[in-house]
Amino acid sequence: MKLFNVNELVPSRTKEGKEEKAMLHASKFESKHLSKIASLKQLIGNLPRSGEAYFLYTLKSFNAFTFITYVIKHCGKIDHLTFSTYSINERILSSLLRWYDKGSIRKISMSISDSIKHRMPKVYDLIELQKRERDFEVNYCWNHSKITLIASRGNYFVIEGSGNFSENAMHEQYVFINDKGVYKFRMSCIMSIEL
Repeated sequence: MKLFNVNELVPSRTKEGKEEKAMLHASKFESKHLSKIASLKQLIGNLPRSGEAYFLYTLKSFNAFTFITYVIKHCGKIDHLTFSTYSINERILSSLLRWYDKGSIRKISMSISDSIKHRMPKVYDLIELQKRERDFEVNYCWNHSKITLIASRGNYFVIEGSGNFSENAMHEQYVFINDKGVYKFRMSCIMSIEL
């Protein structure tokens, strides 16, 4: 009686095998990202209360996406996530979509540099697919700003800084604010951008 089949050790080349491999990579990414959340928690302790602002400077610690997962972990759900960025990579976009599919993010609005169409066509195609399948609003424009707005359980978080939605964080600075007035102002800036 044999204990296993050697063919079971070779990854499947079927569509299901590719999906399993993608899920494994996503799971590894999310596990690795948990250490980034711990790094953010070590810096700030708790979420800013209404009217508070944290000024952060980091070195290879975390990226703009880390704030989103941090808020989900501490607030539970995000009612509306709005962000403006130059770039987003495929793994972070896929992770955002998984949070959306789990019900942790109810609505996503994004303003992104229109150069993504040429720089990262695979990511652009994935973004376009989301516009049709989810509550996912996208504005393409010449954009280099990096702002994240999170409405969650009566909180109005604003994260501004140098970090993109990518995995190459180096020396980055952020301002992490909980203020409805600043939130509304930044929302009007992001959502009024002409296409």
